[in-house]
This record gives sequence, structure tokens and C-alpha cells, in this order.
Amino acid sequence: MAPRLPLSIKLTRRAVARRDLFCELVQKAVRPCQADAAFAFHAFAFKADEDGFARELMDRRTELWLFRSNQRASCGDFLAVDMSSPWPARRRAYVIELKRGMPVRLGGGAVGVQLRNAASAVQAVAQQGDVLGAEAAYVTVAGDGAEIVAMLGRGGRS
Repeated sequence: MAPRLPLSIKLTRRAVARRDLFCELVQKAVRPCQADAAFAFHAFAFKADEDGFARELMDRRTELWLFRSNQRASCGDFLAVDMSSPWPARRRAYVIELKRGMPVRLGGGAVGVQLRNAASAVQAVAQQGDVLGAEAAYVTVAGDGAEIVAMLGRGGRS
């Protein structure tokens, strides 16, 4: 039986920059038994250019907290929270699904199945503490990583 994994884990700049630290981050966040460690790592591992996207976004928008989504949970590739407001209830979240070459799409129906559990992922982050309010506002964002970085680099406005 597969282990129960969180919907997302908070990324750090150091962990995104170094694969060994990323493995350590997953290990600390998930705490899988030895037999389930590989399963847990692969649920959060980066594919293609996802690590480059994460590094670029975290470098451009230091006020964003970036979470890696569980790739088996249909809640996007990343969840970003704009920590600019001191009040969790006023913070905005972005559930991000990367699709190479696709124009950026905001809002419902952007990529269907891959974002089916977006609301659950946002609620899971809200339950972790003072990151988001219970009724957190969020928007789904799907499209090419470079275009998403450019859009969010302007403060989230398209």
C-alpha cells in the first residue's frame, strides 16, 4: 500500500538549487519509512524544466513562498503564496500547472484533471498555520513556465 503523502511541501531556495538538499527536504517533510522513500521522492521530484522554473520564480519574487505539489494528487505542479500582506486572510495563492509552449490561462478549466484538487491543496496549506486564511483566495494558472514567471514577475497581473 502506498504511503499517505501531503498535497505539497514548502520549497527552499537551497533545496531547489541542489538535488541532494531537495531529497533531504522531501525526507524531512514526508518522513517516509525506508521502503516508501523512493515513492515519496518521486511524488515530488522535478521533471523537465520544473526546477529551473522554481529557481527563476523564487529569484524574481522573493515574497512568494513556493510549494511543490504532490504529482500524484491532481493539484498542479506548484502552489505559490504571495506573503506580501501581513494578514493571512489577505494573501493570494496561485496553483500552477506547467505546460511547455501553452499560452498562460488563468482561472477555472485551465487544464482539467491536473488541477482537479487545487482547492484541496490550498486548504491543506491554510491548515498548516499562518500562511493562508481559512477562506484563502486562489487562482489557477496554467501555461508555459517562462510566461508564468513573466506574468507573476509583474505581480500576478496578466
